[in-house]
Amino acid sequence: RNIMRDNILINPSGIPGHAMGIDLNIEHLIGYLKALFAAKGIYSNWDRLGNIAAGVHYLQMIKKQVTASVKAGYQSSTHTAVDTSVLVWRIANKARDLELQKKVDNREGNKWMKPVIDVKVFGYKKLESSSLGTFNKKIAAMKE
Repeated sequence: RNIMRDNILINPSGIPGHAMGIDLNIEHLIGYLKALFAAKGIYSNWDRLGNIAAGVHYLQMIKKQVTASVKAGYQSSTHTAVDTSVLVWRIANKARDLELQKKVDNREGNKWMKPVIDVKVFGYKKLESSSLGTFNKKIAAMKE
């Protein structure tokens, strides 16, 4: 089967009348990946980029979910500087209202959350508690 002929037009947004050619959709994804990699400073080999590219659908879903949760619409992508202070203040005010900067033991909706250890402190304690010989053996075992 020829996937290009069988699916000449696709509608990735689901909005009626907003279909695009499958080759154009692929070009959009490639453009998205190039911008993402450049923004994150990922200049790697093709295998690494291919592994990251497999998750682009999920990255876009997360981006849409965050955009919806902070009620931030499309801000433009022109060369002019965008004023995002409204969005920053909206998030800062919400964090203040929810008292996210304070320790609240019995926070509403938090009964299923488990405390998380400080990984750096745990790692330092683990390193201090074992001898250098044991540490070197574990590193050698990880390399095998």
